Amino acid sequence: MEALTRWQRGWSASRGWTDVQRIDDVTVVRIGEPQRRVEYVATEQHATAAAHLALTDCNPPGTSWLAITGPADRVAADLAPLEIVRTDWLMTVRLADQVSYPVPPPYTLELSATPSVVEAQAFGYGEIAAGGRMAVLHTGAVADMIQTDPAHRRRGLARAVMTALAHAARRRSATTAYLAASAEGRRLYKSLGWTTLTPLVVARTSLTSSR
Repeated sequence: MEALTRWQRGWSASRGWTDVQRIDDVTVVRIGEPQRRVEYVATEQHATAAAHLALTDCNPPGTSWLAITGPADRVAADLAPLEIVRTDWLMTVRLADQVSYPVPPPYTLELSATPSVVEAQAFGYGEIAAGGRMAVLHTGAVADMIQTDPAHRRRGLARAVMTALAHAARRRSATTAYLAASAEGRRLYKSLGWTTLTPLVVARTSLTSSR
């Protein structure tokens, strides 16, 4: 639960989501975007409570989302009749142990920062080739929005971005980092020394459900 809470807080800080509260052991993040009004974040033990909140709120069909720890085949019954969209992976690393990679030439990398979020961007051939963020809250950090333009993939840019973010977070006294990885991203982070804590099932209310 501590890892899930740390991830949620950093993820919300990265995205600028500040309307957050706890209801029945479920963290409610009110996002307010047209396709994602709210996100209910909970451990497997509280999946039923999260599903109930999603099914009884007043949001349009398909706009109430959930992030629940545990494998999809085990939490599916607790989430029914919600739609399971995918499985991500909650991961962690001691920042001092993350493998470091340099920025490959001819690319360059720039950092910018707010009080709680560091952003890295890799530039090459006249455009932004890759980038990402890391929210830093006390001694914990959360990596988010790590992306590489398709035209610049397989050149080590995501690894270089993660290296720059980890170094910046350590300079801010962070010691441990978390992230939610896709199946594809999980391979990248494992190569950097990250370990998997738990599957993270992403679900939402049905687009065709009636309220």
